[in-house]
Amino acid sequence: MAKAPSNTTTTAVKYAMLDFGVPATSDPHHFKVTIPKANSSKIKISEYLGLQAQNEEFSVIDRVLLDRPHWSAIRAEVQRAFNARLKSYGVSTSTWRVGENMVDRLLGKELCVLAWAIEGMEIDGIPLAVRNWLALRPEERWWLFGMTAKSTGRAEDRDVGWRIALRHALGDIVQTELSQDGDTSYKRRSSTSQDINSLSGSYGNLPDTDDAALLPQDPDSEQGVLIEVTGVSGSEEQVKDISTAEETLFLFEVKQAKAIGQPVGDISSPEFLVKKGSTANMALAKSLRPAIRELRQQLLNEGVLVKQGELYSFTREHLFKSPSAAACVIAGAPRSGMDAWKDLQGQSLKELGFGKKS
Repeated sequence: MAKAPSNTTTTAVKYAMLDFGVPATSDPHHFKVTIPKANSSKIKISEYLGLQAQNEEFSVIDRVLLDRPHWSAIRAEVQRAFNARLKSYGVSTSTWRVGENMVDRLLGKELCVLAWAIEGMEIDGIPLAVRNWLALRPEERWWLFGMTAKSTGRAEDRDVGWRIALRHALGDIVQTELSQDGDTSYKRRSSTSQDINSLSGSYGNLPDTDDAALLPQDPDSEQGVLIEVTGVSGSEEQVKDISTAEETLFLFEVKQAKAIGQPVGDISSPEFLVKKGSTANMALAKSLRPAIRELRQQLLNEGVLVKQGELYSFTREHLFKSPSAAACVIAGAPRSGMDAWKDLQGQSLKELGFGKKS
């Protein structure tokens, strides 16, 4: 006999919930935000893998430590955003309290993205980062968490690779749109039912996005837009001016090296600005052109590159004549910059139209 159709929805809650949407089941995958009593102590955000952990040794991952002022700058807005989501699914809301606060696994990933972005920021810059974080769709935050967690997702991985990229992506870019009355206002996108079907697996069958395919580019977003800067040379003053402009960041990872930067100038033949804190491999391939070898040595002599462990680190921003020159210096081997540099959605400079002659 055929079963009668069910009237229940995919957002129906199956279990009692703890704190910020964590199901009261046996050892669920979730996050904990530990808030000490002492105002001088750091706030710790940890991921508890629960039954998904391969062994007990790796069942808990400390993701980030935040200074109290940084936490205070985001706690209210994060609580408001999380409670709005919980309420929309008929789940009880919660508040931050001293001690351990349990957070749904997907909300915890989103919190880590914001915490990673603001951990090294000046306090004055955090409100902008929070607003940009709110403008992201939940699945965009999950994707950013997955990409960051793969290489620089532990508490001790501060100020390297994707952690720096998140800081620039959320802290340096102001997203605006022109309203009907002509005023420029912050662009805030609300999630629809197609954007997010549930908070975690406890509410529905939403797949984990750690290893998900790259998200399609939102035609309304400003990703992929080149801010053209004219009259650029390699002087420190001009490079500083470039770094304060609205930008789209690109990343390049090869072996141990991780670098971020942005194209500058004509889209058909852009220069490329590599950000401070990026790293480069020390070893050189035999096939590397003499000109690139000389450039690397020049950067070492000038102190732009300094030895840091098993890598070279950029002590300041440096403007290369081309994306390929930057990629070759960082890789220590021949590389096509148009293919190597990719934005936060995984699209290369070439795929975004750079290098094409008009």
